[in-house]
Amino acid sequence: MNLNGYVKNLDDGTVQVVCEGDEAAIAELLEKINITQYPIRVENIEVTYKKPTGEYKAFEVIRDEDLTTATYERMDAAARYIREMNSNLCQKVDLLGGKIDVLGGKMDSLGGKMDSLGGKIDTLGGKIDFLGGKIDVLGGKVDSFGGKIDVLGNKIDHARVEITSEIRLSRNNFRSHIDERISTIERELALIKSKVIP
Repeated sequence: MNLNGYVKNLDDGTVQVVCEGDEAAIAELLEKINITQYPIRVENIEVTYKKPTGEYKAFEVIRDEDLTTATYERMDAAARYIREMNSNLCQKVDLLGGKIDVLGGKMDSLGGKMDSLGGKIDTLGGKIDFLGGKIDVLGGKVDSFGGKIDVLGNKIDHARVEITSEIRLSRNNFRSHIDERISTIERELALIKSKVIP
């Protein structure tokens, strides 16, 4: 960004940034450091403009003199953030699992209703056969109706297969999404480690 100066963490938990450069570059820096995405949350930026001195030749990060303590503090913070992210992810997985269980319950209920409908159709078929035996004239119409019941039974079986396929597809999509999220977390953890442990 063509700025010179430094950035330094202060003991009170704030960050001090001193920089020299043109006004547009400083405005861009202020915009970029105003972060509110977890785990960073900038609450306030106080800006004081002074006449540039030219004493800074580059932009640098000033670290604590006790590098071991600073490293352990950053590792502790990273572990806290990872635990919180893991907890949030587990809650989302549990919520999604609950929704899948509810969907499974609805599928079971639908299957029970379909079985009940099948039983009623079988009972109706028996009554039609009995009636067909007594009334030969209506036998042809009853046979035609029986064929339609078979077609309906086939459609119900086909719907059952499609619903099962959708559940499998949803589970596979869920598994793929979770694998992708875990991979992202692992990459971010590796990135955090690479920045924390030189």
